[in-house]
This record gives sequence, structure tokens and C-alpha cells, in this order.
Amino acid sequence: MNSSSSPEPPILADLERARNCFGLNATVLPGLGTFRMGRKTRGLLEMTAALTGTLVFCVALVQGVGGRSEDVPFLQAMQPYWGRMGVGVVLVLASWVSGVRFAKGLFRS
Repeated sequence: MNSSSSPEPPILADLERARNCFGLNATVLPGLGTFRMGRKTRGLLEMTAALTGTLVFCVALVQGVGGRSEDVPFLQAMQPYWGRMGVGVVLVLASWVSGVRFAKGLFRS
């Protein structure tokens, strides 16, 4: 049995975890990396905001397109829904920025 093998240095492990957190938060789902790093409440809030924003945006888009008749231009048909779509975009962007800022903070520590 070889007892001379040493585990990976903690600094590299922390750097790898920070990279994984950043990748998950920036590309997969904002808050997922935060959640996996142990910040459960913040991660859940970020994921909830991202998913809620996506749902609000998609529902407003489907309602606008579904209620449109062929003689009405697209932008005019979507006019009553721009506000809800904007709220959806703001929620997604806010959760993304929060997740990326959290992950960037891991690189500094």
C-alpha cells in the first residue's frame, strides 16, 4: 500500500469548484452553481427568479402571438404584453448577474 500519494492541493480544488460554479451560473441556470457551493438560500432565490422570469416572458409571448389576427402587425399585437415581457427579462438578467458576481467572488477568495 502506497501511503506517499497525496491528495490534490486545496487551492486547486477550490479553483476548480469556483470554475464549476461560474460555468453553471453563467451558462446553465443562474443559481445552480451558487446552490452547489453551499449557499442554498441564495441559489434557490436565483434559480426561482430565473425560472419565473423565463415563464413570465414565454407566457406573455404566447398570449400575444395567440391573440393576434393576421391583419394586425406583430408589434402592434404585442403592445399590451411588452411590460410583462420586460419584467421577465429583468428577472432573468438580475438572477444571472447575481450568480456571476457570486462566482467571481470565489476567484478572489
